[in-house]
Amino acid sequence: MRALVIVLVLGLARIAHAGWEDLEGGAQLHYELSGEHGLDRKDTTPGMLEPPRELALWTARLHGFVGGKTFAFHVGLDLGAGGSIRGGGFAYDVSLFPFGVAVRFFETSFITFGAGIGASGATGTLDDAATMPLELRFELGRGIRVLGRARATFVAAAKARDDGARFADELEAMLALRLGTGYDEYGFPTGNGYFIGATYRELMDTQFVGAVFGYSIDMGTRRKPRPVLDNMEVPGCPRCR
Repeated sequence: MRALVIVLVLGLARIAHAGWEDLEGGAQLHYELSGEHGLDRKDTTPGMLEPPRELALWTARLHGFVGGKTFAFHVGLDLGAGGSIRGGGFAYDVSLFPFGVAVRFFETSFITFGAGIGASGATGTLDDAATMPLELRFELGRGIRVLGRARATFVAAAKARDDGARFADELEAMLALRLGTGYDEYGFPTGNGYFIGATYRELMDTQFVGAVFGYSIDMGTRRKPRPVLDNMEVPGCPRCR
């Protein structure tokens, strides 16, 4: 944890020293449909809600970052709605990530870490709760692109959902492959296409596995080359200018 804090502080300090003319950024929009099945279910105390057997969610995710060439501020918004099948009803999962940091590399690849606030629940199976997610996201490549995220969530106001995962209260992960195209749109590196992948979730002492299918688009500013200073000699290297 200490190492993570040090990385965040150094990254944010680097961003803060970037001038307005040096700002770069990018944005990503995902539409996805996920379906998950519970592998095992705990024995519930009489009178308490049972965990869902299946969970299906349609989610829109809009994330972006702005900052320097490598380090940037990250923000995001996730809006999900669907249902828990067999014994459940309407389900929702919404999160706002107002604070985060991004590390950008190559043309459009990146890793982000964000802290957020939100709410989630499902009629008849999941008590409504305030959520505090910590999420790691990454995207690698352009047209053919690897998408991934891992989230640890802490919940409040829902005792039945406390300590329902190996660590944190709930866990979630996704890994997918996008098959699409990469191109330049008005000088901005851009890519889009459909993706398919696998999901994993832990909540209420129940493990879920499933699949996800969706469409994503990403766009960013072109990474600026490092400035070359004319007539600058390096000591001990006459040819270095």
